[in-house]
Amino acid sequence: MPGEIDLRSDTVTLPTPGMRQAMARAKVGDAQRGEDPTVRALEGYSAELFGKEAALFVPSGTMGNLCAVSAWTRPGDVIVASSASHIAGRESPAISHLASVSIAGIDAPGGIFSAEEVAREIAAAPSRTRSKVRLVTAENTHNAGGGSVYPLAALRRIRQVCNKASIPFHIDGSRIFNASVASGVSPASYGKVAHSLMFCLSKGLGAPVGSVVMGSKDFVGEARNVSFRVGGGMRQAGIVAAGGLYALKHHVDRLAEDHENARALAQALEEIPGVEVVNAPVETNIVLFRWMTPAMGLPDFQEALKSRGVLLDDRAFPLFRAVTHLGIGKKDIARAVRALREVMRR
Repeated sequence: MPGEIDLRSDTVTLPTPGMRQAMARAKVGDAQRGEDPTVRALEGYSAELFGKEAALFVPSGTMGNLCAVSAWTRPGDVIVASSASHIAGRESPAISHLASVSIAGIDAPGGIFSAEEVAREIAAAPSRTRSKVRLVTAENTHNAGGGSVYPLAALRRIRQVCNKASIPFHIDGSRIFNASVASGVSPASYGKVAHSLMFCLSKGLGAPVGSVVMGSKDFVGEARNVSFRVGGGMRQAGIVAAGGLYALKHHVDRLAEDHENARALAQALEEIPGVEVVNAPVETNIVLFRWMTPAMGLPDFQEALKSRGVLLDDRAFPLFRAVTHLGIGKKDIARAVRALREVMRR
């Protein structure tokens, strides 16, 4: 439907005209052979931005995290993650099967666990069913926590625990630029606190595809080898890398607009009787809300919204997630709110 307001995810963004031009004009080569100049430019720019020695462009964040975990660990190892994180959830089948590691999940509000909790997991005695912890991971922002931002001080304390135990610390930064814009913490500061870091180009930044993994030269070399083994060897990938490079140079600061729109949406939702915003106050571009007294089932609810031009996914009905992003403006938020009010007051 023309003019649909798609709040299902920030992965539904479309390339801007400027991004499309950059992609059309991209200089390309065989990326697997290291001969694509635009891929090399994206990797170099990303590494410099986060203060890392090297970077690797991969097709997806799932592959990026898999490459990082596989590069840091060996079969049978244990990694620490928030139990509600992507690594412990949607990505765990691939990580468990392909990297052959197990995941020690930490339950924490908003996915923000402490250094003390990490220290306890590291100190847990190995047994017949559990090996030693070899990697600690944190997700920033935390998707299931409603786009919660990991405080830099907390990340630094976790890094100190990891250093003491000689264990690497990896940040799944799928939405790290949302965290940076919301907190004022620079990408370089996040890069300094982690041994490795991954971020997505295809969410709030608005690129059509791709993620970047960063770390030391040795780490990235091993991650690159892993990517080849799981199908990450790309050819003229500069066409899509150009979109990512354009996004990094033009779409970071505008993430503040998404955060403002998310807060406006949350405030309007709180004014609807029977609706609770779960992650108030909203920090970034994700709003989690619960319809306390649903008057209809999920299919009817979604169809009623769709007929009014609004797309919305549930997170275990009657819990919903609404995500603001490139292409959603203030007028769209107002339209979405009107539609939600009409449907929820039936």
